Amino acid sequence: MDAHFFRALASEIGPHLEGRRVEKVFAPAEDVWTFVVQANDGRKHLLFRPAKSAGLLFLSAMKPANPAQPPAKIMWMRKRLCGRRLFEPRIDWVKLRLAFHLSPGRNTENYDYIIFDIRNGVSLVRQLPEDFGEEPGWPGIQQVRSNPEIWQDYPQISPPLRRHLNQIDEDAGRSLLQQLEKGTKGPFYLSNVKEGKIKPPRVWLEGGSNLSFSSAMEASSSYGEQVLFPLLSQQEDKGENLVLKSGKKKYRKSMKRIEQEEQRLTEMLTLKVKAEAMQNELYRFKDNSDLDKVTVTHPEHGEIEIDLDPTLTPSENMARLFKLAAKAERGLKHMARRRREVEEQYEEMLSKNLLPESDGTKDKKITIPKKYKGMAASLFVSSEGFLIIRGKNSKANHELLSKAASNFDYWLHVADGPGSHVILKRDHPGHEVPEQSLEQAAILAALKSYRANDNKADVICALVKDVRKIKGASHGQVTVDKEVARLTVDINPNLDEKLARRD
Repeated sequence: MDAHFFRALASEIGPHLEGRRVEKVFAPAEDVWTFVVQANDGRKHLLFRPAKSAGLLFLSAMKPANPAQPPAKIMWMRKRLCGRRLFEPRIDWVKLRLAFHLSPGRNTENYDYIIFDIRNGVSLVRQLPEDFGEEPGWPGIQQVRSNPEIWQDYPQISPPLRRHLNQIDEDAGRSLLQQLEKGTKGPFYLSNVKEGKIKPPRVWLEGGSNLSFSSAMEASSSYGEQVLFPLLSQQEDKGENLVLKSGKKKYRKSMKRIEQEEQRLTEMLTLKVKAEAMQNELYRFKDNSDLDKVTVTHPEHGEIEIDLDPTLTPSENMARLFKLAAKAERGLKHMARRRREVEEQYEEMLSKNLLPESDGTKDKKITIPKKYKGMAASLFVSSEGFLIIRGKNSKANHELLSKAASNFDYWLHVADGPGSHVILKRDHPGHEVPEQSLEQAAILAALKSYRANDNKADVICALVKDVRKIKGASHGQVTVDKEVARLTVDINPNLDEKLARRD
């Protein structure tokens, strides 16, 4: 996630969540968090997935499906977080971190803050890091244009931002930098919306088709829903994402080795202080031999005791210490390059596994999820490529709602009488369904109802989340809290055959 977009998002979402109570915590997939928060207009779901380039933080009215057994980390978090309120949002935008002070909890461990860290995940801490929220320095436009590695010294100048600054004229680039330093309030853009491979939200306009938003929260929700919900559906069908899991395991091992080597080299680098201290006082013992230890004074570090190799002269010992320190300096530079390489490889792996390959439904290959295979249901594909599922009996009607449908799918049923339940699958809550596909789903519902032999029929369309099974009633009996539409359709008796999916 771009730091400048995160800065705007955190500035909006922090005050929006302030004072709200965390009611539940879920994990719909590995490294994906759902926080159910209290809201005036009903419960909202704060969805969070840490990943530097593919990170997500957004609010949605829809709750993703969750595994029956929550993992241990979720139970741990629930015990320490649920029932507590979020106060005093703090933003560390350069490092992509948003923190809230928590109201007192019943747990004796007294974690006072929750941190949403786009790079490293969510954590509860007793105190915020001392550097939390430090403002960065800013380079000039010429410095940005001339230095491909500018992000190392100025992490807020990401490679995508630098590429954009190199594509526009110098005055426009200087103006954008000044605007970013103050903190932009919009507009915000999603690019490549129609071409596929939608990009994360930006605060600058890129090439290709773009959607514009006046609110960072709206842009984040639109992007997050388009990216996360389809991937959760895919992972649910495929089971555990082994490529993603093995990639993360390999990354953790590589980073652990790098950290161990950096620690060893950092300790070795301290030999330079000893060598400098010896150099200052070498005149005292340079003619001595067989020394195994000397005590010298460094102008900054004070008195230091240094172990020597008695087979070497004091001058040779000093030269050896300088040589080892120089080796450590070279090694640390190499480890910094290696760390960047591993992080870039990891981000590339995450992007391939955590970002959608394409957008839209037309002409895409429909894969039938395994969970439908044992269900007494008929499968259809609309003219625009939407999967439609129709129950064959009351048990299947029940299973469509309880097992097959997402909260944001459309449910259709003939009005005022018995008939089959029909589900029109959507990729995400904002997925627009063409009128023709919706009418086709309505006709399929009418064809298996008491209106099947009529010329026309009225069909109810509602979101699955607004359809509730009646407690104690027989299978298939439901009540609808809110209708999306009521469609009047001309019944085409040949549509079953035309749209039927055959494997």
